[in-house]
Amino acid sequence: MNAKKNQTLVVAGGIVAALLIAALVVFLVYARSAPAENPFRLQMGQTLNEDGTGVTDNGTSFSRSKPIHVIASYPESGVKLDHTAILSVISESSGQVIQKTEVDEDASTKQVRLDLDNAKWEPGIYEVTFARSGTMVGTINFSLHE
Repeated sequence: MNAKKNQTLVVAGGIVAALLIAALVVFLVYARSAPAENPFRLQMGQTLNEDGTGVTDNGTSFSRSKPIHVIASYPESGVKLDHTAILSVISESSGQVIQKTEVDEDASTKQVRLDLDNAKWEPGIYEVTFARSGTMVGTINFSLHE
């Protein structure tokens, strides 16, 4: 009788463990499929709009004959402005940071802009990263050609 009771407890424990694992898997799949919306907007292009707060040709493939403008726009509310924001450009071929800017956010921070000195860069693939106090907020991969 004791053996049968132990066997029943083992089976019940196994079922509970399987249900917990299944619930965890469902939760992780759901969390990855419905990530929190990023409140920041990252854009890049070679033509600024009239007031210089955005680009009119947002894209990911550019000629190195004209400067590229990278703009990280902040939401109007809901973000605490007490971080160090860093916009960086990394060469995919070398892994090196080619250009970056750092901004200490304050109440007046609406955007961070980086005008790239890309005229002498090698054609290839690059990555723009936007981070706040070491936490990645957004990335864009882009190509640079002749």
